[in-house]
Amino acid sequence: MARKSNLGRGFTLVELLVVIAIIGILIALLLPAVQAAREAARRSQCSNNMKQLGLALHNYHDTMRAFPIGSELNNSNSRACNWRVGILPYMEQETVYDQINFLSGSFWAHSGFGVNSVLYTARIDGFVCPSSPHGATNVGDIDLSDNTANPSLVSMVVDYVGISGTTPDPIGRTNVCTGDVLASSSSNCNNGMLVPDASKPISTCRDGTSNTILVAEQSGQVNGREQSANALGAWHGWANVGWSTWNARTTLPLAAGGFWYTAGTTTVRYQLNAYWLSGAATPASSRYSANTVLNSYHPGGLHVLLTDGSVRFVAETIEMNTLRQLCARDDGGVIAEF
Repeated sequence: MARKSNLGRGFTLVELLVVIAIIGILIALLLPAVQAAREAARRSQCSNNMKQLGLALHNYHDTMRAFPIGSELNNSNSRACNWRVGILPYMEQETVYDQINFLSGSFWAHSGFGVNSVLYTARIDGFVCPSSPHGATNVGDIDLSDNTANPSLVSMVVDYVGISGTTPDPIGRTNVCTGDVLASSSSNCNNGMLVPDASKPISTCRDGTSNTILVAEQSGQVNGREQSANALGAWHGWANVGWSTWNARTTLPLAAGGFWYTAGTTTVRYQLNAYWLSGAATPASSRYSANTVLNSYHPGGLHVLLTDGSVRFVAETIEMNTLRQLCARDDGGVIAEF
């Protein structure tokens, strides 16, 4: 008598392929939602970073009665730093700040920090946008952020830049911007809040603190590389290559012959997230430019910190005139919705 089989019927190859296809479709449908959720979390963290920067800047202002110098220039270029250094004690980074020697130490990563070697190891999460793939250490894209004598020593990269102003000036003033005589024919202006070689109190923000950008995001790419205000590391100030005499107390525009490049600040000249296809250095794409582009990896725009301490997400389609007005502290214009 034939034995009855107790074995259950298995899946056929066709059935397995159908199940795999259904799983693949579900994954394809869910993946954008998962990615969007992750970006929303990263964007929220980036916004919180900027809120903490705003708190640090305001605590600095409460103590010093003015915001920090945007980017310093002195008789020894290597000892010039930018606003990021000044707010370290207000970001719970007293340990780093207390090890800095402002008299004999350097702030230029590529030529060596000297006794300020703590700046090679400092990695401060609040200065880094989590949406940027570059991270806090990136010699590949910021190829002058290491020590030329010892490439293992690398300064961190910062994704937030101070606004020294905008060019052209929204109301056509001729005494607030240099001519195009800086590195890569860029122009530096002091019509913003974090300007070269001067500290600006809130009282100078005559357009209103909710209408003036103090710090903006700069964590994206231009021309396939991260060109930002980190050329020689995150901490250095102005380099006065031509040894001309411009500072916060002399008349602008500057005569041709000298030029500078700067870190930590930018004078806004181009649209948000602008992208240059040309390989040639321009005022937008050069690492030495005073007009480095505001950009981010967030879809559609980037975060800005207003002078009142609030953070806004600004669309990359913002009208250029509105953007310029937001970057000038005292042009007196009526700003459109943004």
